[in-house]
Amino acid sequence: MDFYILKKQQEIIAIPADEQNCKQYLEQGFSYVDKVAACNEQSALKSLQTRQTKTFKAPAVALILVVPLVIFAWMQLTR
Repeated sequence: MDFYILKKQQEIIAIPADEQNCKQYLEQGFSYVDKVAACNEQSALKSLQTRQTKTFKAPAVALILVVPLVIFAWMQLTR
């Protein structure tokens, strides 16, 4: 089942993917964040958190791997 993830200030909710229902929430001040496939609302919210964590982890890991290589290369070139 698909869910829309909506956000209003600090509140994040998951609602079944129904356009009419979504429009009602948007009129109440919520904004659209994403559409995810999940079995229930809690799983939909966890899925979104997992995506956001992966989006942050990939650049962080790359940075951690690249910085020592750059320092090593810089030290070798300045000798």
